[in-house]
Amino acid sequence: MNCPKCHKPLPKGAPKTCPNCKMDLSNFYKMKETRAQLEAEQAKSAKKKKILTICSVAVLICVLALAAVLLLTHKDEESDTPAAEPLSMEQVKAEINSKSVSDFVSSDTPTDYVKLTITNFGEIVVRLRPDIAPISAQNFKDLVARGYYNGTSFHRVMPNFMIQGGKGSEALSSIKGEFSANGVENPLLHVRGVLSMARTTVMDSATSQFFLMHADYPSLNGKYAAFGYIVAGLETVDKVCQIDLGYNGDERSVPLVDVILESAVFVTPK
Repeated sequence: MNCPKCHKPLPKGAPKTCPNCKMDLSNFYKMKETRAQLEAEQAKSAKKKKILTICSVAVLICVLALAAVLLLTHKDEESDTPAAEPLSMEQVKAEINSKSVSDFVSSDTPTDYVKLTITNFGEIVVRLRPDIAPISAQNFKDLVARGYYNGTSFHRVMPNFMIQGGKGSEALSSIKGEFSANGVENPLLHVRGVLSMARTTVMDSATSQFFLMHADYPSLNGKYAAFGYIVAGLETVDKVCQIDLGYNGDERSVPLVDVILESAVFVTPK
């Protein structure tokens, strides 16, 4: 160790004065001790900071690894979930009128099957397809659940086309028109036995009125919201289409006998 003044070597033992230039060295040793302590504290702080940095990086790596595992697991679960199969009109046609009304029993809770009883004509069971037209199907179910259709009539009958009913005296809110011309994908075509929502020329004007197809009518496809079809009792529609009809303007569609929808109730397959 050298003297800070004359820069000559100092003897061992930390002398109080420099033997060469006689400088008082007491403050020199204090400053050196303070500096050593400061350097030690700085080194300790730097070491702590380095450890914290390493720990933070390790935690971040663990979090990212966990997130990657969860993402891969979620993707695997999604891949294991079968995608909804597209509607097959061949299957629909095979299901239309494939059962008997006696194959169903009453249900105290809403189902996707509704039995329509038409006074003096017979019974019909329709299957609703909320997977295809959820708004229309739910609207129909809500009206059935509160007995809205009971006692209404089929006021428009057009053989080789359809029979239309469901008009009540109560003012109802309109629903979204679920068909391609209105921006909604709906693959259910208007073939014989299909159930669809009636409307005005306004796309979103349907409320309660519906119609049952007596024959295939391709020109309705993509323009009206089909939401179900007859699985039993299609012959009842045939009977209705045999009645005498009057004219409404140029259209021969006015029943000359009452075609009353006595009741619409939920049923379920046996």
